[in-house]
This record gives sequence, C-alpha cells and structure tokens, in this order.
Amino acid sequence: MNNKNFRVSIFRIAQRSVHKSIFSQSTPIAYQISIIFSMVFFLTIFLACSSEDRISKEDALGKDRLFGIRVDDSLQPPNFILQDTDGNIFDFQQKTSGKVTLLYFGYTNCPDICPVHFANIAAALDRSPYEVRNGVNVIFVSVDPERDSPKKIREWLDFFDTDFIGLTGTDSDLVIAQNAVGAPAAFVSEVYENGYSIAHAAWIFLYTQDGSLYLKYPTGTRQAEWAHDLEALVLENWSHGSKGSKNNGG
Repeated sequence: MNNKNFRVSIFRIAQRSVHKSIFSQSTPIAYQISIIFSMVFFLTIFLACSSEDRISKEDALGKDRLFGIRVDDSLQPPNFILQDTDGNIFDFQQKTSGKVTLLYFGYTNCPDICPVHFANIAAALDRSPYEVRNGVNVIFVSVDPERDSPKKIREWLDFFDTDFIGLTGTDSDLVIAQNAVGAPAAFVSEVYENGYSIAHAAWIFLYTQDGSLYLKYPTGTRQAEWAHDLEALVLENWSHGSKGSKNNGG
C-alpha cells in the first residue's frame, strides 16, 4: 500500500469510529467536531493527491475523451420537484436548464464518500475559469430528511462552496427523485447507538445544457478529471448526441 492510500485508509477508519460514537449525536458541539474532523480528512486527501492531479489544461483538453461513464441513451431527463434550503420549490428541469448540472444523492452525516466527492468538485471549480464556474450547477439532495434540516444542509455545503445547491423533501418525494434519475432508493443500512448509516448511490450524475443525462462519475474521480470534463463540457457546450458522446465509455 502506498503512502497516499495508507493515509486515506487510516483517516477513514478513524472517522468511521468517531462518527459512530460521537457525530451521530444531534448536538451543536458534536456536529462542529464532525465538521472539523472532516476538514482534516479532506486536507489529507488533497495533499496526498495533489501531485497526481497536476495535469496541464493544454494536455487535458487535447484528449478526445471524457472521464465520466456514458449513460444509457434511452433514459429520459429527470423531472422532479423538491425544496431548496431556503424553503423554495425547486423544479429540477426548469432550474437547471442551460447549465451543466451535477446531481448527487447523499447525507451530511456520511463519513467518507459524500464529503470526498464535494471536496474534489469544489477544488476543481476553484481552479477553473470564471466561465466554467458560472456554467455549472452542483446539486446535493439529502436522503436523510430526519436528521438533515435545511439549515444543516446549507451549513454542510457552505464548507465546500456557498454556491452549491441543497435540496430536501419528504421520503416519498426523495424516492421519486432517485427513481427519475435511475438511482436506487437510499435505505438505512446500519443502526448503532445514537445513530445510523445510510446506503445510497455513490455516483454523481451529470446533465448537459440541454438537460440530457450524459455521464456519471464514480467515487474516486480526481480533481484533475473533474476540471478537465467540466471545462470541456461548459466551454464547448456539448449536448446529448454531439461530439461529447465520444467519451471513453467506461
């Protein structure tokens, strides 16, 4: 095991242990401790991966491929309605039209996958041109409405980027939304003292400017890969059926 994988593994083990014993308690202090620990975790991953992620934009954009995985062309663009963290109705099709949109289903007490995804996306956008940042919606849908209040979702997202959009809804609304994108419905996978874990789809779904489901990205997608794909998709305005379909297919 190399140094990077060793550091990440140690932090994940430690974070899971602390998460079960402390973070699941619904108190302001416990939640703040959770956030601080997560920030240290993100920093460790960033330092471990930064050297691998230094890919020049010229080289990256010269590749005739994307890093996301092509999704079945027969799937229809999703149509669902949830609520944002300000309590406003959020019509997914209407609100995301004209922009590249990243959509993810997770929960704020997630000990590893959710924060790593969002830390990498935030870092990639932070180093991208303004036109790219302004042309991307990043949407987090909480599948844990019992613990994730709109305020808690907003606080969690703000640690990554204040422009990220947080959504919530009833259990039935969330199942409808997950079904609409072809994701399995999340469910409680483990119950422990003062808390529980949720099994949920680990993919980030990407929709192009015309609303077509185009790519999906697994856990482990690197900052450089996000930066490359988002810049290509936004600046070249790729859409379903255009040259953007020339991705690697896996």
